[in-house]
Formats: sequence, C-alpha cells, structure tokens
Amino acid sequence: MKDSEIKAIATDYEEAAERLLEERDAKLRAAIDAGHKQADLVRITGYSRETIRQALNPEIRAQLRARRATKRPVRPDEETP
Repeated sequence: MKDSEIKAIATDYEEAAERLLEERDAKLRAAIDAGHKQADLVRITGYSRETIRQALNPEIRAQLRARRATKRPVRPDEETP
C-alpha cells in the first residue's frame, strides 16, 4: 500500500463522518419541523442538549469548529496558513 493510499484513509473517514453528521442533523431538523421539541430529541436520542443545539443550528457548529481549530496544534501533515 502506498503512502498516499494510507493518507487517504483519514481523509475518506473524515469526509464520510461529515456527510453522516449532515444527514443526521437534517433528520433532527425535520423532526423539529414535524412538531417535536428539542427536549424530545434529547430524551429520545440520548444526545446532549448541546449536540441537539448544534444540529439544529449549523452556524453555531461552524463557529465552534473555527474556534477549536485556532486552539489545536497543527498536525505535521497539515499545511499552515
């Protein structure tokens, strides 16, 4: 297996995880649109209130990710700005 193939494992995983997260969030927003309350989603799914809050408001998640990205060290395989 080539180095590029091994490196692609992490990229493929991250892309799939992001896609699944977006699908889950869309389903949770659909549940809200169908009349469920946030408290219902917390109780039924077992997710925290914060997870549900971020799922229902993607802008909040984007802000938190941006804030976290500035705090974490850069991995050696990542480019620096």
